[in-house]
Amino acid sequence: MRSIKKIIALLMAVIMLAFSCSVASYAKDNEKQIPSIIVPGIFQSEVFYYENGEKVCDEDGDPLSPPFFMDSTDKIVKQVVPKLIFPLLRLLITQKDKNEMAATALADALCSVLMTKQLSDNNGKFINDVRATKYNDSFADLSKHDQQYILDNLPLERYIEKGGADTLYVFSYASLGNMIDTANELYEFIQFVKKDSGSDKVNIVPISQGGSIANALLQVYADKGISLAEDINRVVYVVPALDGSILVGEIYENGLIDDDNELYRDMIPSLMGEDDWTAYLVNILLRILPNAELNNILDKVADTLAGEYLVNSTLIWGLVPSGNYPAAREKYLSTPERAEIAKQTDWFYNAQKNRFNNILKAIDDGVEVFDIVDYNYTLYELVDSWDDVNADGIIQLSSESMGCYSAGVDVKLPADYVSPANNCKDPKNHDHSDPNGIVDAYCGLLPETTFFFYGQDHEKTGNNNVIMYLVAELLTNPEFKDVHSYPDRFPQFNVARESKHLMRDVAKMKAYNTSAFTAEQKKEFNSAIEKAESAIENTALSAEEFELAKTNFYETTSRIINGDPVPEKQSFDFEALLTKIMKLASDVMFMLFKGKGFSELCK
Repeated sequence: MRSIKKIIALLMAVIMLAFSCSVASYAKDNEKQIPSIIVPGIFQSEVFYYENGEKVCDEDGDPLSPPFFMDSTDKIVKQVVPKLIFPLLRLLITQKDKNEMAATALADALCSVLMTKQLSDNNGKFINDVRATKYNDSFADLSKHDQQYILDNLPLERYIEKGGADTLYVFSYASLGNMIDTANELYEFIQFVKKDSGSDKVNIVPISQGGSIANALLQVYADKGISLAEDINRVVYVVPALDGSILVGEIYENGLIDDDNELYRDMIPSLMGEDDWTAYLVNILLRILPNAELNNILDKVADTLAGEYLVNSTLIWGLVPSGNYPAAREKYLSTPERAEIAKQTDWFYNAQKNRFNNILKAIDDGVEVFDIVDYNYTLYELVDSWDDVNADGIIQLSSESMGCYSAGVDVKLPADYVSPANNCKDPKNHDHSDPNGIVDAYCGLLPETTFFFYGQDHEKTGNNNVIMYLVAELLTNPEFKDVHSYPDRFPQFNVARESKHLMRDVAKMKAYNTSAFTAEQKKEFNSAIEKAESAIENTALSAEEFELAKTNFYETTSRIINGDPVPEKQSFDFEALLTKIMKLASDVMFMLFKGKGFSELCK
């Protein structure tokens, strides 16, 4: 009997061991990193122009450069100058643009040079052969060229470090293409990644223009009657154009800026750089034309670009805010030949309006949704309302943040301000107050999972390592549930920083040969590196503290490598002087004459 009991006990132990091993194996499988799909922003995908199935190259044998695939300067000059000489001479001599001849010629010349190769037909399809490089493998299995191209545009090193290169996928597309086709391609890419990775679900990371594509994707799921939760684990929006960009919307609806202050004083230096003397020279040269003619030329360029060259690009229509769309549609899509484009853009407009409902439905079904927002950076000075809204240079806060409110850049909310809505899940215990007093986060759709970066420029979002670390953490850490999960590491409100170049330079200095240094120099050199690394890794460091660490790193390493700088005799900076002279001349002319052209001053 005792032997039988031993045998039974032994069998039970074996069964228990096998069961525990299977459970452990099952748990390990369930902990496998869920693959992530990056949906890049505008012009972040590698795109080429083809003829007869071959990439078109320049005279040096290099493929024509995106995003515009422009011909050589000589070819452009030969093509454009003959068409411009007569209308421009007549405009300059008469100071009148009769029948808008010069405006039309200039608009056609500029738009044709930039856009001819990427025109779409009345069905929203490219007329020419324009293709994005497709990545039908995980990042780990891509070529070195493809990997480097992706990392140059999307600094995802921290994700690769934490989640693995084999779990990273990149969806690429031509940014001037077709919205519905792109959304359907993304749907199919999701199915491919699931099969390729063996995962039941994926994460998606829509960036900038990728946010508008995500609107379309969610609508594709809704139209198919499929829950997003069947395929998607998490959505991590990064500075998304969920309601387009006012820059695009106003250009479509109203044209370019015509405010004299901006046109003759501020706009050109803001775009070219305030330390560039040629920017102020342009301010002065603009007065060669009468104010009305100059404004008409700018409006003609915008109208030609929107109404003739981009009118059939439904992906660009996806960047028109819902508030601008009805008027823009009436302006450009009301003719019979635009009926198919209007049908497609109406579909997206519906998706845009339904974006909150679609997002909330996804959340109810179990999808986790996060949003990363830049704010308190004025729109580029291209449209009249550039300083009326809070933005990140390109996209307005309300679009990125799913409805958060701000009165403007550097404008604090009034002391008696009351939020029009409170979407916080636990108002008594949660605080979503902006420490800068500028943004009402409570009225946004998802205050519990929306992160903000003060003073961050949209185009430099990828240079902020904190944002990239936040993305990586959200994609690889299932315990990261909301803004309350790790407030010491990832506070809901954070700040802009420029760390990309510092990280590169720290890596160089770590590999530097210090054999010629004294022991004291080595200690100081390594200390500067350690402090810089500490600043980089500190994701909650203030902007001031981060800049101090950067300054210390560069000054210390430079001094130890190059020695104490020898005082140099102050050299004469001709360009700086020229800039001051041109700026003074520009400012004086504006102060005296406002928005008048030279011919108008003589009247």
